[in-house]
Amino acid sequence: MLLTTLTPPPPYRFDLLLRLLERYAHPTLDIVHRGAYWRALNVNGAVALLRVTARGAVTAPALDVYVMAHDGEPQLPALRDRLAALLPLDSAVAFYEFARQDARLWQVIEPVVGLPEVRSATVFEALAQTIIEQQISWTTAQRAQRWLVEWAGNRIVHNGLTFYTFPTAPQLAAASVDDLTPLKITFKRINLLIEIARQQAAGELDLERLKHLSPEAAYADLLRIKGIGHWTAVVTLARASGYRGVAHNDVALQAAVNRYFYGGKGRIPAALVAETFARYGPFAGLAADHTLARWVLEQYPPRLSSFT
Repeated sequence: MLLTTLTPPPPYRFDLLLRLLERYAHPTLDIVHRGAYWRALNVNGAVALLRVTARGAVTAPALDVYVMAHDGEPQLPALRDRLAALLPLDSAVAFYEFARQDARLWQVIEPVVGLPEVRSATVFEALAQTIIEQQISWTTAQRAQRWLVEWAGNRIVHNGLTFYTFPTAPQLAAASVDDLTPLKITFKRINLLIEIARQQAAGELDLERLKHLSPEAAYADLLRIKGIGHWTAVVTLARASGYRGVAHNDVALQAAVNRYFYGGKGRIPAALVAETFARYGPFAGLAADHTLARWVLEQYPPRLSSFT
């Protein structure tokens, strides 16, 4: 069933999005299968499986969104709203126009111009995933996240393939440290996941309200949570609401900046990353995001299978 057709502002490179997602060694929620983007969403207790395909040109794009299966009766307006948050129709035209005026920046970001973003379904999901990624390799984090969604078992099956939604706060709140030990992250981070889930489930913490705050206020609120630092706060808000900060202490970004801006190998200090992007003012976060996306596309090979 065709749910809706989205018309994002150009330039819009859906093919680049699929190529980026194919670099994930252990796909978890955002799935590439047969040239389309697939995502299972839990909206008010009903789970729907969506398939998104692109047509038209980069300069006149259109995205057709189909409901492929559902468990329960999804409310279509609510499902459309959730999808709009997941695949936002934001425009980066002003950033691209700015970047064209800076030869150094344009040389870095031109290969990924038009790359759309995919956001998380909830702030809780974004924060939990980012906590898992703290201080471990990207591939190891993906493996842990894949294990977590399989452990929770929130899934929908279509044509023999299984698609997952993220664990709910009550599910993680009820888990023990022993339950989550297979994540292979530190006990400190496991306890942090469980405690945040407990507070969210009990109503002591309302992470979704962060979407309605200014980026500065939302960032400050996240930093008040013990165990949440600059990197986790910036990455969480980027995934949840599109906030464009510079995660200058991200090791991959440190290596990407060294490669693309300075022609070097290895990581550079976080302070130099911050200094590099500070010159771009309000576009610093977008410049950093595009730089990191190019790094992922060029440094990680695509999976041999589009769905594993």
